[in-house]
Amino acid sequence: MRTAAVAAGVSLALIGAGCSGRSSSSSSATTQAAAAAATSTTAAAAGPGDFGTLKAVCGPGNASGATDKGVTDTDIRVATMSDPGNTAVPGLNIEIFQESQAFVDWCNAAGGIAGRKIVLDKRDAALFNVSAQMVASCNQPDFMLVGNGEALDATGVQQRLSCGLPEIAAYDVSSAAGSAALSMDALPVPNSESNLGGALRVLKAADPASAAHYGLLSSTQQSIKDSGNRDKQAAAQLGYTQVYYDELPVQVNNWRPYAQAIQAKGVQVLGIQAQANQDAQLFKAFADIGYFPKWVLLNSNNYDPVMLTEGGANLDKFTGGVLVNSFFAPFELGQSDPAKYASTAQFVNLVKQYQNVAPKSLGVNSWSAWLLFAEGVKSCGNNVTRQCVFNYAQSQSNWTAGGLTAPVKPSNATGDTSQCFLLTKASSTGWTLASDVYKPNQGVFNCDPANVFKLQGFPQSS
Repeated sequence: MRTAAVAAGVSLALIGAGCSGRSSSSSSATTQAAAAAATSTTAAAAGPGDFGTLKAVCGPGNASGATDKGVTDTDIRVATMSDPGNTAVPGLNIEIFQESQAFVDWCNAAGGIAGRKIVLDKRDAALFNVSAQMVASCNQPDFMLVGNGEALDATGVQQRLSCGLPEIAAYDVSSAAGSAALSMDALPVPNSESNLGGALRVLKAADPASAAHYGLLSSTQQSIKDSGNRDKQAAAQLGYTQVYYDELPVQVNNWRPYAQAIQAKGVQVLGIQAQANQDAQLFKAFADIGYFPKWVLLNSNNYDPVMLTEGGANLDKFTGGVLVNSFFAPFELGQSDPAKYASTAQFVNLVKQYQNVAPKSLGVNSWSAWLLFAEGVKSCGNNVTRQCVFNYAQSQSNWTAGGLTAPVKPSNATGDTSQCFLLTKASSTGWTLASDVYKPNQGVFNCDPANVFKLQGFPQSS
């Protein structure tokens, strides 16, 4: 799950790409799972601890025993971690905390996991305190990190591993964190693939002329730069011609020089390792100089209400569009057709009920991680250990978080991401599916083994 430029945002959380060379049986299973996930209608009324197609995720029970660190007869202590308290980009990825708290409150209201209530520690790394927060989690001790994501996550790997603390993360940014032992993403961010692989493939097919003018704004921060390097290599392997590249510092005070450089190079397909409010500032700079690339292609964390409120009319000035890659049905479909998109509707409603906020893209990653964790704890019965829960997560295939996401096998960065993706287009009037570009073939998703491919020269060492 996966990039965010610290000042340009964290746009890594959910970049996608899967692996090549899958068998036809694997592709068939993925296709069937994608169709089910895209239209996750449930036949029976949901119980209090049901989510989508997952039954009794949470509920009463008689689990007992202090079976591992952070576990008692009555509760299980779990941490999540993100960066909202930083001063460079205040509130960065606060949805990790919000959606984690919503899950915990919902699960505990249903009875906990087999009767054990979840005690949540929200650990704010504030960008530069990942290491210290990992030490705090170790010292608590927390049973596990769940639904977490830190922009500069490489800085906390050693501390986490030193105390044997596993994670089922919302996303990992750096190759170091993603490929570390005891790392697991419900929506993987592979270190040898680009999560934008499928999106770049279909965009080139739709507009090959623009692919001859590709540009990328990456980051000086290595954790984020890792993701940008993967996108850049994927574009090269697909036949894009790169005409522009630059790296954003931790804080950007003036976006005009970047806009002018992009104009000077004639960029027509622009990738940005950033978050929505930073993108919108760059778009304002484009408006000031009277130049807009034809296409902007962004990672899924940019599916954010801020893109619309701050992007405004500038979003309509890209003649192709501002496209955001995603691995889940847009929230708008859950609201407009809750019977057809039941899991999406339930997620939106639970976040509203327990946190009174609008859901965001990275929150889906986090929610999926929490569901995977809870299913693992439930499966372990009275033998709830870190290793048992982690093994359960590793054993899953075609995981859809109860129909919330495209199917994928949870793994660390050495695995693959989903063959299925979609593109949403941002405009001043809202979000729409960019069906004319990505050509869905399984519900709302485009599912194709060609969407995932290994990158030459990867993984790289950070």
